[in-house]
Amino acid sequence: MIIPGLVILVVALGAMCWLLFNLAAFALPLFAGVSVGLLAMDIGAGPLGGILVGLLVGATTLVAGQLVFTLAPSTPVRLAVAALFAAPAALA
Repeated sequence: MIIPGLVILVVALGAMCWLLFNLAAFALPLFAGVSVGLLAMDIGAGPLGGILVGLLVGATTLVAGQLVFTLAPSTPVRLAVAALFAAPAALA
């Protein structure tokens, strides 16, 4: 009874680590989307407008970061983009 419990524990811990590192890449787009969505709501766009603007900005940030990372030929630019995406995850 102890061995299956240990195996399940190791699998669950591995899944949580995988989820943590996988979600760390989305910290910057989430932060940008929430910030701009709240700003749009504060300006007067309303809840639906704030959600739509936040989703648009978050998706744009994610796509732009991935495009710059894949299309940039120089290593310093790639490192800067990687650091930019890793900074909010490190703070979180």
